[in-house]
Amino acid sequence: MMKQVIWSMPLWYKLFTVIYLGLIFLPKIIELWQPLPWSGLPFYTVFYLMFGTHFIFPNELKKYHGAEHKVFSARGVIRRARLYQINKASITNRHCSTNTVVIYFMCVLIGTSLIVLATKQLSSALAIASYGSLFAIPIIQRLMDVKGFVFLRKSILRLSYWLQMYVTTKEPDRMHMIASIESYRKLAKEEFPERLIVRKIPSKKEEKHLAIVDVTVIPIGTETASVSMYVAEMQEVLKTFDGKISYQLTPMSTLIEGELPILFEVIQAIHEVPFKNGVSRVATNIRIDDRRDKHATMAGKLEAVKAHLNSTNENELNN
Repeated sequence: MMKQVIWSMPLWYKLFTVIYLGLIFLPKIIELWQPLPWSGLPFYTVFYLMFGTHFIFPNELKKYHGAEHKVFSARGVIRRARLYQINKASITNRHCSTNTVVIYFMCVLIGTSLIVLATKQLSSALAIASYGSLFAIPIIQRLMDVKGFVFLRKSILRLSYWLQMYVTTKEPDRMHMIASIESYRKLAKEEFPERLIVRKIPSKKEEKHLAIVDVTVIPIGTETASVSMYVAEMQEVLKTFDGKISYQLTPMSTLIEGELPILFEVIQAIHEVPFKNGVSRVATNIRIDDRRDKHATMAGKLEAVKAHLNSTNENELNN
């Protein structure tokens, strides 16, 4: 996930970070050998970079941030098969780092104002408030959980949720959700494995009922008559369900075999592909073959037809 996040950052964001840090440390390093008229930005402005970058997150990072929130906000087991249910979870999160950002800058503003009123010294007031606000963060976070400080909690969360909705996150795409789900699962194995357990209703005999669906997804209103681009992307989506389904691309549709609940998730996933590519209308045709009296598979159905064909050929030869 970290590799994807770092590589997704645009060049301007990386340059901004390097230049900002350079303005803090380079003048101070040079001053070790020769005096300069300007000693660079104060050390405490590092905290402005640490907390302030939330406000200038690149779009891709906002999407990863949104995916992280949805994963932690979702109820139930966190796994790829539930991606679309997880994606419907809230993009705001009670324990988001944006809370810390809000608390820090609120403390800096309030602290600087109070100290300036007392000392009339802006530069020293800003320095004291900037360093002091770091110590105020854990105290205020603890007070937010105290019943008598409901107003404080509501004020901070109201501003934090607004920032999460409109500034620090964006609705994630599939790749962002998968990265967050897989990262969450690695964390959960060590910290809270119960979130990875699929609870099943006990039964005398566990049986898997496989169904077969024939799916045709038709994007409507595209610029060209060709839809091969969408079909290719749908095949990539199907690959993410490997191990849970079997599928076969035909010239007219896609055949998918698996347990019915998973098949509906798969159908929803490939139905969304044209919308993700800017199409405004999609028609999806679905045929379901769900046989409960015996175990039926795509390969088994083909073998049954071949057996009838062989039998017919043998009868013709005998006649």
